[in-house]
Amino acid sequence: MAQELRELCQLLFPNSTNETPEYFNDINDYIKKLGSQNWEHIRNEPERLSDEMKHLTEQTQELAFTNCKTFVETAEISRTIMKDLGKSKDSLEVFLNTMPQFVQELEKFSMNVGNIVEDKKRYSSIRHQSDKLLDLLELPSLMREALNAEDYESALDIFTFVRNLSKRYSEIPIVQNTSSEIMTLWYETLYHLYNQLHYDLPLPQCLQILGYLRRANTVFKSTEEDQSKISVGSKIPSNTIMTDGLHLHFLKARNAWFEKALEDAKSSESPERLLRKIVELHRIHLFNVLTQHKSIFLSDAQESKVRDYELSGTSALSCWLKQKVEKLTQMLNQDLKKEDESSFESLLNQCMYLCLSFGRVGADLRCVLTPLFRNNIMAQFHYNLDKVDNQFENQMRTYKVPTIKNLPRPVNENMISGPPENLLDYYPLAEYCNGLLSTLNSFRVTAPLNIVKDVYNEYRKSLGKSVQILLTFYNREQQAFTEVERQNFVSFCICFTEDLVPYITKCLSQSFPPTQICELLGVTLTVLQESKLLQIDQMEICKPLNSITGLFSS
Repeated sequence: MAQELRELCQLLFPNSTNETPEYFNDINDYIKKLGSQNWEHIRNEPERLSDEMKHLTEQTQELAFTNCKTFVETAEISRTIMKDLGKSKDSLEVFLNTMPQFVQELEKFSMNVGNIVEDKKRYSSIRHQSDKLLDLLELPSLMREALNAEDYESALDIFTFVRNLSKRYSEIPIVQNTSSEIMTLWYETLYHLYNQLHYDLPLPQCLQILGYLRRANTVFKSTEEDQSKISVGSKIPSNTIMTDGLHLHFLKARNAWFEKALEDAKSSESPERLLRKIVELHRIHLFNVLTQHKSIFLSDAQESKVRDYELSGTSALSCWLKQKVEKLTQMLNQDLKKEDESSFESLLNQCMYLCLSFGRVGADLRCVLTPLFRNNIMAQFHYNLDKVDNQFENQMRTYKVPTIKNLPRPVNENMISGPPENLLDYYPLAEYCNGLLSTLNSFRVTAPLNIVKDVYNEYRKSLGKSVQILLTFYNREQQAFTEVERQNFVSFCICFTEDLVPYITKCLSQSFPPTQICELLGVTLTVLQESKLLQIDQMEICKPLNSITGLFSS
C-alpha cells in the first residue's frame, strides 16, 4: 500500500520535492473514496475542488476582516508569550545552575537538623540518667575515701568497674575524665600497697597486700591486652607468676625493709653484739622473706616444679639471696678475727642454726658459711701456733742450763691426766707445752673434723721446728757446757722426746677422736691407723736429737 501511495504521489505531483508519502497520510481516506468513484465524478472533481477552494478563500478573507482585532490581539499575545517563554528559559537555566548548591545547602541543613535531633536525644538521655551520672562523678571521691580508710578491697572494686566502663564507652568525655582521675588514684593505691611492704609484716597481712597487688595488676593487664589485641594482636603470657614482675617488686620492697633493719641495728647495737645481731636478723628476716615468697608465688601444684628453679641460681629470688649471703659472708670475714673464743663459739652455733633454718626452704647455706669459719679457725690456729714457736725460740735464746743436777720427781697419781710434771723442771718446755695446749683449747669446741689433717701436719712442723731450735742451741752452747750442764740439757731433750711429744699426741687424739674420724671417712679404725693420718711419729721427729740423747739406736 505504501508503494502504491508513492507511485500515486509521483503521478499527481511529478515536479514536487516536498510532498512525501507521509504528507498524504491525512488524505488517505479521501483518495480511497476518490478511487471508488466513476470517471464522470473524477473528471468533475477538479472543478469542485476549485469552487471549494474559492469558497474557503472567501470565508477566510471574511473571517480575517471580521476578526482583525482578534488576530492583532492574538499576535500581541503570542509575542508576549514568546518573551515570557524566553524569560522562563533563562530562569530555568538559572534554576538548573543553582540547584546543586541548593542541594548541598539542603544536605547541610539536614545534617544540622540530624545533629540537633541527636543532641536533643542525648540531652534528654542525660536528663533521665542524671542520677547515674552523679554517681559516676562521685566515684573518684568514693575511691579517695576508701583509700584513706585503707579499704583497698572497695578501691579495687571501683577501679575494676571504671576500667570496664572505659573499655565500653571510651569516647564519652565524662567517662574519659572519670577514668583519668581513677587511674591517678589507682597509682596512689599501688604506692600505698608497695609502701606497706617496706615494713615488718606477718604472713597473713603480706598475703593480703600481695593479693590486692596481684588483683590490680591482673585488671590492668587484661585491659592493656584487650587494647593491644584490637590494634596489633597480643600474646597472653602462659606463666603470669613469672612474667608479671610482681615478685620483683616484692623482693625490692622487702630488700629495702631488710636493709633498713640492718642500718637500725648498726646504729643501736654495741660493737660487741652487732655481729650476732646481724646474723640473727639474717636468720629471722631472710627466712620470713623466703617463706612469704614461697607462700605467695608458689601454689601447691607448682611448688615441686618451681622451687628448684627459684633457688637454682638464675631466678631473681636466688640472685637476691646470693647477694645477701655474700654481704653476710664479707661482714663475717671482716669481724670474725675480732671475736674471742666464747663469742666465736656462740656465733658459729648461731650461723649453723641460720643454715639449718634456710635448709627447711631449700637454701642450706652450710656449704657457704662452713668454709668461712674453717678458714678463720685455721688462720687463728696458724697465728697462735706461730706465736708459740716464736716464743719458744726467743726463750731458748736466753735460756741458761741449770748448773745443779735435777733430781727425778716422784710420780703423782693425781696428775696422770695432766701434763708431765717433769716439764716443770724446764720452763721453756713447760711454756711451750702450755702454748700448744692453749692453741688446741682455742678451737676445741668449734673445730670442724675436716681440719684434722692440717692440724696434725702443723703440729708435726712445730715439733720439728722445736727440735731444730734445740739443736741450734746445743751447737751454740755445747763448748761452754760443764758436765752437769750437759747432763741437764740431755735430760731437757729426753723430757722433750719422752714426755712432751707423746703428751701432745695424746691431746690431739682426744681433741679429734679417731672414732669420729672413721665415721666421717667411712673407714674402720684399723684402716685409719694404717694410714698414719692421726699419728705423730715420735722417732721421726726426735731423730735429730738422737746425737744428744742416744735414745734411738740405729
